[in-house]
Amino acid sequence: MNKNEKSPSWENLTFANNFLFCKILESERELCRRLLEILLGMEIERLEPVQSEKTMLGTLDSKSVRFDVYTRDDKRIFDIEMQTSARKDLSKRARYYQSVIDMDNLSGGENYSSLKDSYIIFLCLEDPFSKELPVYFFENTCRDDSTIKLNDCAYKLFFNAGKYDKMESDEAKKLFKFISGLGAESELTKSIEEKVNFAKKNMGWRKQYMTWQQTIDEEKELAFEDGKEAKAVEDAENLLREGLPPEMIARCIRLPLERVMQIAETIPAENIPKKAVPASLCGNER
Repeated sequence: MNKNEKSPSWENLTFANNFLFCKILESERELCRRLLEILLGMEIERLEPVQSEKTMLGTLDSKSVRFDVYTRDDKRIFDIEMQTSARKDLSKRARYYQSVIDMDNLSGGENYSSLKDSYIIFLCLEDPFSKELPVYFFENTCRDDSTIKLNDCAYKLFFNAGKYDKMESDEAKKLFKFISGLGAESELTKSIEEKVNFAKKNMGWRKQYMTWQQTIDEEKELAFEDGKEAKAVEDAENLLREGLPPEMIARCIRLPLERVMQIAETIPAENIPKKAVPASLCGNER
């Protein structure tokens, strides 16, 4: 994670920006419906109100999730996620999202057959599986006979915007070409572009974005500092096992001596060799 990465200015935001993506689809239900029809290749008569940044808990003590764009029709539930950076945890993230949706939508005493079909949809700017497919569509099948489907109606789709030219439909090609920043060519993308330009004149949204982005930047900074701390602790453990004295380690990796001593207490004594280490290893003694 690069803590120095600059956040995009309000004027330079595109539909691929998470904030605008959520705001526009939440306020434009018909546009969201049409987007889902293109993504899934199915007709959707009407959607219930679209919710952005919807937070949901599986149980009181479980990890909460925050869906980018969450909506449903009579039989199906849809979660659409804009993914602008490569992530290694997308598969299990999709799995957890689907489980939380199921728990939220099945009341006590209801039969399992009441579960709605669910679609977890990631719009990725980078290839999520590095196989150069335009779309990765997953549903549960038998490992020994792929013609046998589990029919649990739980689907996960990962779209690879970089391969927009390989999408099946012309509308999908133009949609992901637009998401990739290469211009609006279809009726839908021109409508989205119009909404983006109009949104940038919304001073209320602009203020929300500034607050939202400040929070994101603060979270990045905390994550960066946590990462530095974790790396320093790992280095201290390795150096202790090599026999370096705690005082020297503290100077080498710039951890407080008290913290290095705490780390030393967690390592069995037999794993710390008793040997002299040249003071020059970490610089000249003064």
